[in-house]
Amino acid sequence: MFGRRIFGKQQHSFAELKKRMRPTPDADGVTRVFSKELWDDPKIGSMLRELGFAPDDQRNIMRTADDYIALFATAKYRLQKRTETFNRDMAARHGYCRAAPFLVIDQSIWDGEHGAFLYAQMDLIGFDDWNVIMLAVDARTTQLCGLPAHPGAVPALTQVMTEHVIRWKTRYEFALEEFGVTATGGQGITREQFEAQKEALRQEIIDTVASMKPRTIGEL
Repeated sequence: MFGRRIFGKQQHSFAELKKRMRPTPDADGVTRVFSKELWDDPKIGSMLRELGFAPDDQRNIMRTADDYIALFATAKYRLQKRTETFNRDMAARHGYCRAAPFLVIDQSIWDGEHGAFLYAQMDLIGFDDWNVIMLAVDARTTQLCGLPAHPGAVPALTQVMTEHVIRWKTRYEFALEEFGVTATGGQGITREQFEAQKEALRQEIIDTVASMKPRTIGEL
């Protein structure tokens, strides 16, 4: 079904090559997508270099759980400061404001089985502006500032966004597999084509969330 490239006497499909990617640190303490031992293999290492990769490229360095914890904490702190600024500016204009952020792709999705696709593959963080709407936490803010009331969780929206994320993830995995066909000697897509598809998909996610914001506000 998929193209194959011969390494010595053994054939490796991309699926087989992915099995040899291990999310554990190499001897130098760095966790790589393609581990040091693969780069030391004269056949596989040569193939990876031909595709434009190098063992210490940023693309080949995997973030650790601690890296992501720090990344999320920093993004959440930025959101806290933006919320404080928003409330301060709106209070200066209207005399009072108590607003809180609402995530279009909500926390349950980021924490669920598809969350890693968004933050690890698409390099998106849910606390950033693209995914945030400021909504009123009390009736006085709604009255004075004209902000819709913060609803807490919206199960129907969560379901819609979950379905979107699943479709996006499927498309990404298909593009990755097509790139993998090329990586193993078949007629798939080039690295440049894969990166272009990945960036287009990332932008589509951002644009879809932007289009959902007015719809979400209109239904609150």
